Amino acid sequence: MDQISGLPEAIRHDILARLPDRDSARTSVLSKAWRETWSTFPILSICSDQHFKSEDVTVDNYHSKIDKVIDYVGRRLLRLRDLGLAIKEFKLIMDYVDHKCMAHHVDLWMKMAIESGGEVLHLQLRLPGRYVGRHSPDRFYDLPLSVIESKSLTKLVLMDRIRVNQAFLTHSVKLYSVRIIKLCNIFFAHEGIIDHLISHCPLIEDLTVIDCAVYNPPIRGIPQMHEFSLVESQFLHGLHKLKKVYVQGMREVYIDAPNVESLHCCLQYPNTSFKLNLDSCTNLRWLCLWNLKNIVIGDK
Repeated sequence: MDQISGLPEAIRHDILARLPDRDSARTSVLSKAWRETWSTFPILSICSDQHFKSEDVTVDNYHSKIDKVIDYVGRRLLRLRDLGLAIKEFKLIMDYVDHKCMAHHVDLWMKMAIESGGEVLHLQLRLPGRYVGRHSPDRFYDLPLSVIESKSLTKLVLMDRIRVNQAFLTHSVKLYSVRIIKLCNIFFAHEGIIDHLISHCPLIEDLTVIDCAVYNPPIRGIPQMHEFSLVESQFLHGLHKLKKVYVQGMREVYIDAPNVESLHCCLQYPNTSFKLNLDSCTNLRWLCLWNLKNIVIGDK
């Protein structure tokens, strides 16, 4: 046995954590010791591109390829659960076309990751290029309420075809340990949901909100056609740990966070006005403003 294979499992796990996802997966073929190390590795990172290339996917083989991904993820999660091991980090990046087939599996994976005491949750459900333009939220993944009930999460990343329903606006938020939140290109049933979530994260230090949208009911007389509008306002109140903010696609940002050190704002439409209130940001060290033609800083 080589000397590295003889290292304690905790050290081998640390080695895997420092490798790119593809390389860490390849270690499972090195030896029995590394195969066992991989099966108990608490960081589960799944990208559909690792299992098949999008250009190789056809109508005939799509389901068979997705079935392989589903089987692989399920076996890894069950293995960790059966061993009583926490899923420290769960990262899922994959094309999300057949929402009726995938929603059940993604729900189950999220539930297992959260119930095991997961600390990092990264969910990105992409839509392949040939599907771009089909923006009906009925094709998106409905985020389960259990995500905001997790007391163990320290980092939450949600990207692309994810829908956050009205129930999130009034549901109890228990993200007491979250320090990093990134929301990118996801859809909300109400603009106030973002503020509701963030205001209940007392330890948040790093916040990113990029081009999130609000979806309205279907247009009368046009079945399955929805109106979409970017989230226009962001109000950050009483977040004393917040240090870094990146917002894009909004018209108004109000920040009551005295320890903010870095703020990056990018306006989606350069010809519109932008209002920014920084009265309480006494520790601001870095300010970057992009695509701003008419800007008002302060209360007026």
